[in-house]
Amino acid sequence: MLLKFLFLIYLYTINSLKIVPDKTFKQFIQKEAWENTEINDLYPVLYSIESACADINRLIRRVSVNNLIGLQNNINIQGEEQKKLDLISNEIMKNAICCSGKVCGVVSEEDEHISRCSDITNNIAFNGEYFVVFDPLDGSSNIDCGLPTGTIFGIYKKPKFQIGVIDKSFTHKGANLILAGYCLYSASTNLVLCYNNKINMFMYDDLLNQFILTDTDIKIPKKGKIISFNEANYNSWNNNFKTYINNIKKIKGYTSRYMGALVADTHNILLNGGIFGYPSSDSAPEGKLRLVYEANPLSYIIETAGGKAINGSSRILNLHVDKIHQRTPLFYGSYDEVSLLETFL
Repeated sequence: MLLKFLFLIYLYTINSLKIVPDKTFKQFIQKEAWENTEINDLYPVLYSIESACADINRLIRRVSVNNLIGLQNNINIQGEEQKKLDLISNEIMKNAICCSGKVCGVVSEEDEHISRCSDITNNIAFNGEYFVVFDPLDGSSNIDCGLPTGTIFGIYKKPKFQIGVIDKSFTHKGANLILAGYCLYSASTNLVLCYNNKINMFMYDDLLNQFILTDTDIKIPKKGKIISFNEANYNSWNNNFKTYINNIKKIKGYTSRYMGALVADTHNILLNGGIFGYPSSDSAPEGKLRLVYEANPLSYIIETAGGKAINGSSRILNLHVDKIHQRTPLFYGSYDEVSLLETFL
């Protein structure tokens, strides 16, 4: 009787979803591919990223069961201690993306240099027309206590490599991105995809083991009440930014929300409006966040949604890339909120 009852609930749940041909991630992208040649070319890459996010999501939800908690006793190029799941997520992303056959190389937060897909796959045939940048597990310090984490990615057209050291060849500005997105692993797992001036969101369904389209053409509110800053760094900020913080706190209605995971804070700001900021400080005069695979993809998403993204004096997407692990101050969110900040900076 219990099994019959559970089966009826399952059937009701499936039926209530009313899955139409463009509802699942794969079906939606296939439909888009008919209308957009670039998306047709990128379909294997997007399918690989979706599969990688699903795999990382499953590992995060079993992190204690599979003994994935704790440090790997390695220090990455950022000078940060790597978690076990940092390294596993990095390998999942690299292998999935490169095995799509459409990508020539990848840049990851966890790797010192650009990685050629022909080296990752050990096959010179894997040398496609695109280049992918990503942070495989943003906010990994949150893993041990079950707080939100995420994956960030961006896709460019293939740059022209120089012979020898290829790091110097990658000088794409964020404005040259053709697609960006992120996966948020939290109470729900969401995949946000931004291309062709639109943002679509998919939620992972554990019953179907697929991402399901839930929102299309997302726009950020022009003005918002959420402020997201790590105020523990207050004493190391410059006076102009301190003045902004002090003034904003005097305005009724603002709410402080800071989660310590860039993807989670971005998702909150994107849907509800407000401003996120990580300014330079005494300990990080160039800023803390990485331009190539954090600031650029997320700024691309925020701007596409109608928001604004700056480093304090310039548009993030116009910044020149000198090195793949380049850092930058970062402020983005609702257009009016970022514009207000600019009057202080």
